[in-house]
Amino acid sequence: MTTTRDTAATARGLPREPTARWILVLAAVVTAAWLAVLAWQVAVLPEQVPTGFGPGGEVRGWGGRAEVLAFSVLLPLVAAFPLPLLSRLALSYPSAINAPNREWWTATPPRLRRFERLLREDLWLIAVLLLVLFTVIQVETTRAAHSADGSGSMAVIGGVLVVFLVLNTVILARMFGGRYAEQPDLG
Repeated sequence: MTTTRDTAATARGLPREPTARWILVLAAVVTAAWLAVLAWQVAVLPEQVPTGFGPGGEVRGWGGRAEVLAFSVLLPLVAAFPLPLLSRLALSYPSAINAPNREWWTATPPRLRRFERLLREDLWLIAVLLLVLFTVIQVETTRAAHSADGSGSMAVIGGVLVVFLVLNTVILARMFGGRYAEQPDLG
C-alpha cells in the first residue's frame, strides 16, 4: 500500500509544472512598479516622514527616512515574495493539506505535483495583491511627506484596501469553489 509519504517522495521527483505565464508577467509588472516607487522614494523622501495617519488623514506619527525606506523594502520581501514558496509544503507535508478533495489530490504523484502548481499560482496572485497594496502605501506615504501638512489620503488607501479585500475574496472563492476539483486529465 502506497502511503502519502511515498506519494510525496515520488511527486518531488516529477518535473515541476510551470506557473501560468500570465501570472508571472503580472508578478513581474507589479514588482517593476514596486521597484520604481522604491527608487522614487530613495530620490525624494525628506529626513522626516509621516508614518501614522488618523481616520481623516491627519498625521499621528513621524519617522525617519531610513526607517520608511527599510519598511518599504522589507515588508514586501518578508510578507509577499515568500508566499509562493509555501506551495512546496504540499510536496513535503501532504498530510497537512487542508483543501477541497484532499484525498483525491494526495492519491497519486502527478495529482500532488499538479496540486502544488495550482496552489503556487494562487499564492502568487495573493502575493501580487499584497505587493500592490504595499506599493500604494509607499506612494501615499511619499506623497504625504511632500504635502503642506503631511496629511495622507485615507480615501486612496481605503479604496485600495477594499479592492484588495474583494480580489482576495475572489481568489479564495475560486480556490474553494472549483479550482481544486478533480481533473479528468489526471485520472
